[in-house]
Amino acid sequence: MGRSPPGIIASSPRFYSVSGLDIVKELYGLFREERARHQRERGVVWVTDLVSCSLKPVFSLEYEELALSEFFSPPLVLGTLVHRGLEALLSQVLAAKQYRVEVEPERSLEVSVDDAKYTLKGRADLVVTTPEGARIGVEIKTLRGDAALPLEHHVDQARIYNLLFDLEKSYLVYISPERLAQYEVGDRMGLDEVASRIREPRAPRYTWECRYCPFSVICPSKVAKA
Repeated sequence: MGRSPPGIIASSPRFYSVSGLDIVKELYGLFREERARHQRERGVVWVTDLVSCSLKPVFSLEYEELALSEFFSPPLVLGTLVHRGLEALLSQVLAAKQYRVEVEPERSLEVSVDDAKYTLKGRADLVVTTPEGARIGVEIKTLRGDAALPLEHHVDQARIYNLLFDLEKSYLVYISPERLAQYEVGDRMGLDEVASRIREPRAPRYTWECRYCPFSVICPSKVAKA
């Protein structure tokens, strides 16, 4: 008597507790607060908007629930945790070698597009100033698998950061289960190219974006079987 039927664990773990510590809920609240601190403003274009589908910023305002689901997706959470950990680690290591490290600095730049004015905003992962005074950007990228690196949209993002933060160059640091690799980007995107990307939206900018986009379920520009 008292024995559990085959396949049933006699003492199973408590999967959810209203009064106990809920780590997942705490993380969700943290990410939601993070998103609330960076609400979109009229006339403001973020660097990421210029290297991705032009409809995403529009849909993120109109369909907040879908946007929030992407913000808390497991791959994004994992990527953010890797970012935070590596940022902290690099800050300690480089500071000990007399580098000045800015973690997630934010800058803006006024851009004229025909008769309109826009504010270009960006937040880099790290901006490092060497003992000799050179300013270098570091962008941390996580991948689920392997790919032909560096990816085009990441290079363009680094080129814009080089302009926005007045950097000598940027390094793209890729972390995936297959490898850890670094690539140098020394080119800067010109203001004319920035203005052109604002003037001429593309949806999608890359056909593969639709596979990972939470707005593809309502998007008229979705590329099928991308």
